[in-house]
Amino acid sequence: MGVFSSTDKKKNQSDWLDLDDLSLVDVSKELNTSLNMEPKLFNRFTHYEVEQMLVNAGLITAVEKRGFHNSTIELEILNDYDNRIYVKSENRKILVHTRLKVSQFQLKGDDEQFPMIYIDWLLTQNINFEPGDIKKELYFGQEYPGLNVLNEFTDFIRDLSKKLGTSGAFNVPEYFHDAVLFSRKFRFIDPEKEGTFRALVKNFRGTNLRNLSSQIHQNRVRYENGEPYEWKYGEMISCTDIYLEKKVFHEAYFKKVEEVKGKLKFTLVSK
Repeated sequence: MGVFSSTDKKKNQSDWLDLDDLSLVDVSKELNTSLNMEPKLFNRFTHYEVEQMLVNAGLITAVEKRGFHNSTIELEILNDYDNRIYVKSENRKILVHTRLKVSQFQLKGDDEQFPMIYIDWLLTQNINFEPGDIKKELYFGQEYPGLNVLNEFTDFIRDLSKKLGTSGAFNVPEYFHDAVLFSRKFRFIDPEKEGTFRALVKNFRGTNLRNLSSQIHQNRVRYENGEPYEWKYGEMISCTDIYLEKKVFHEAYFKKVEEVKGKLKFTLVSK
């Protein structure tokens, strides 16, 4: 599953988050290399510690169940703002690749800031399949089918957030199916987006997710009045800090979600 097809998403679609300026001079990789230092995730977690978190989250076991035994884990730390984790097959092909950063989360109109893990990139792929033979089975934007390990990855991210001392994690799902897959532990910050998302899920319950996502991104979904529906991605957040959880997802938030979800209906147009 290629959860994101590009990095550093366009930020002009939402003003809910202020991201750190990431245009910093990269010297940490050169320093680590010259001093023969072991790369550490977020300058804190060793390779062994990251491996144990991935094992405890069940991700490595899940990869093995997909037929990839003797996988290896690699860390690539470019700077404090660019931390990459790879899970590779025995012949060193990428199975899982995630790029993580830490950014300050700030609600619109609020001065409080919270450190959050930003999932800038996530790719999982079953390289045992040839894309040309299964094109119809792929999600929109995919080259290979995924490994179906998102639940385990989410558990890893939440565990990492708690150990790192951040307030949670957020991502910007570019495609509808990505939002569905993340929705077990993540919600859109904007209640309008969350309500619309839930209305889509409710309206097309029982529809094949791959087909529905393709139809959405091919502009074949309409509101009940015939107006075209356009997918606009936004920030989804998962809180590990109870204070932030209550601050973002309060009673008024859920009331608005249910209001939007209840009033929206959608239809599909034929090709």
